[in-house]
Amino acid sequence: MEASGAMRVATGVAGVLVLAVVAGCSGSSDSGSGESPSADVTASESASPAQTGEPAGKPNDVQDLGPKRILAQATKAAMSARSVRIIGESPSASLDLVVTKDSSDGKRTAGDTTLKTRVVDGVIYIKADEAYWTEAFNKKKAKKIGDKWVAGELSNPKLKSFKQTSTMKPLLTQFLRLDESAQVGEVGVAQGQPAVPLTASIGTLWVATTGTPYPLQLNSSPDQPEVSEVTFTEWNKKVVIKAPPKKQTISLADLA
Repeated sequence: MEASGAMRVATGVAGVLVLAVVAGCSGSSDSGSGESPSADVTASESASPAQTGEPAGKPNDVQDLGPKRILAQATKAAMSARSVRIIGESPSASLDLVVTKDSSDGKRTAGDTTLKTRVVDGVIYIKADEAYWTEAFNKKKAKKIGDKWVAGELSNPKLKSFKQTSTMKPLLTQFLRLDESAQVGEVGVAQGQPAVPLTASIGTLWVATTGTPYPLQLNSSPDQPEVSEVTFTEWNKKVVIKAPPKKQTISLADLA
């Protein structure tokens, strides 16, 4: 199982907006079905320059700051949260993950391949179909895996791409960065809340202007190779993610 093979990062989206969002997905076939994270999947609301929206609390006046300070406030708020749900969409890839500081649960899709992943206590559990595991290993080992979760330590170099995309800090760090061209726009609405847009050459980040200044939505620039959207919802909820039952797992070491 080589990192450059089926365990590679398949970004499939523009720039930093959804960088490494579907770590590990290969071109093997999959029905695309699978369990969603603990929260139900809901359609994202597009950001809008309209001046209405449901306040999340008192005004935080973040819109009065410069772009660097707005980004700093949003990053500080994000990194201080207990959890967040991240949903990313592009023509060739998608992500739906609930992430905490040290765990995550959800699914990643690239092309026709869908992986279910769960991270608990430094171990990642991966569930995929037979075609995926046949490509990653061989047909015999794919049969051995069956419907089980493959478990591996995130410290394993072969799982580096998953380590970078499975908990809050490394994943959010990849999203929350804009280039020097960033400018502050007029307050509008993102995810149903009043928000201020930070627009740069690569895209636009919307930050809440009421309550805690959480990042709410990230949209790639229309001239990017693939137009993508990432939404950040359900901030700071108490989330408990448990490992699959041991009898439903198989160790990566046993497949070497």
